[in-house]
Amino acid sequence: MHEINYTDKSYNPDLSGTYDLCLQANYKGLAYALYDEKQQLYVMFRKHRFNQVYMISDLLEAINHAFRSDETLGCTFKSVKFIGYTRQTTLVPDCFFDSAKMHDYLSFNHAGDIDHELFNNLLPLQNLHNVFALPAELVSTVTLHFKKVEFMNQTTTFLRHAFCKTNNHVQPALHIGLNPEFFDIAYVKDDALQLYNTFQYTGENDLLYYLLFVCKQLGIEIAATPLYLSGEYIAKLTYFETLKRYAPLTSHVAVTGIPLLAHGLRQLNPVRFVNLLNMQLCESLEENTGVAE
Repeated sequence: MHEINYTDKSYNPDLSGTYDLCLQANYKGLAYALYDEKQQLYVMFRKHRFNQVYMISDLLEAINHAFRSDETLGCTFKSVKFIGYTRQTTLVPDCFFDSAKMHDYLSFNHAGDIDHELFNNLLPLQNLHNVFALPAELVSTVTLHFKKVEFMNQTTTFLRHAFCKTNNHVQPALHIGLNPEFFDIAYVKDDALQLYNTFQYTGENDLLYYLLFVCKQLGIEIAATPLYLSGEYIAKLTYFETLKRYAPLTSHVAVTGIPLLAHGLRQLNPVRFVNLLNMQLCESLEENTGVAE
């Protein structure tokens, strides 16, 4: 079912080959936006809600159902970019990066098995490589449907927006991306990334605990530091209210620095989908090194 469905009157289904498709999927749903380069606007936004998706097999079934049932997703597009949400991600400075060691980077930072498909996105503003892994079945499902796909994970777009926002502000800032199942957190100071991490959470108590833990470890004065929130779960008032109690400078992140929405999409709350809407501006520097050992 369509949880969200906005289409601008300028959208022309007969010209699908002129649009760029930005697509993301997690256990709660699949969302996508179509970008019109000529207008430099997003002209369609749609989200399919997933129910009772717990295992990777459930996720693949739900994605395939969305692909079959949504006629727009059956079109051919100018380009296709896909975000997978995963905690199997790590950052490597450009000067130390070696594509032959991507599995080693992830194994060093993450316990347990590493998913089979390894990717690398270069983050030019930070001179970092975002190394991440996605399930091979997920990559195969998306690739078989769209053929040529550029893969990212949420780290790439989340950090791009954090730096875009922070570069307009002198003071340090914390950023939290509220995703289903886990959240991203970044701390930027002096135009440099001081910390990036992900934490699992089930409610506001987990969220607050890990935020305070990060602040204690880095010596951040939480009462005097701006905290910018984004992500699908910002609509949960208990999260905002709990954080605001301890971090009074908490607010929703500004959505500047991303492509604009066409008039027919103006009802969309873009703060919920900052990662997805940032995809079009992330440089096409994705590298897939294939299957992990």
